[in-house]
Amino acid sequence: MTIRILRWLPLSLLLLVCWSSSSQAQDSIDFNEAENMFSYNVVELRDQLKFGLRVAFPEQEAFVNEVVAKVDSGELSRAMVNVVFVWARKRNPRIPFPYFETVMRLLAEKRGVTFTSGA
Repeated sequence: MTIRILRWLPLSLLLLVCWSSSSQAQDSIDFNEAENMFSYNVVELRDQLKFGLRVAFPEQEAFVNEVVAKVDSGELSRAMVNVVFVWARKRNPRIPFPYFETVMRLLAEKRGVTFTSGA
């Protein structure tokens, strides 16, 4: 009986390690992945944010336009906006805009960028 266990032990350990490492990597999105998304962008940033965040009010659209302007001027990186966009949609798929706006304001403030519209 112990010989049987010793025979299957290495295989079971290998399967356990493979399963645990693959389950951890599926949910995360890192900054480098967001930078790589830049080469795959087929949608204008304004459209991505407007429709992906379910913008419903003129104030929200003004904030999106301001984010796009800051990305176009180089004050904010598209990669950072993509990371926050994906996070907000995961956080609340039905109403992602408030999460996006809050985090964008916090991260932009840390980088010395201010927004004039909204809040």
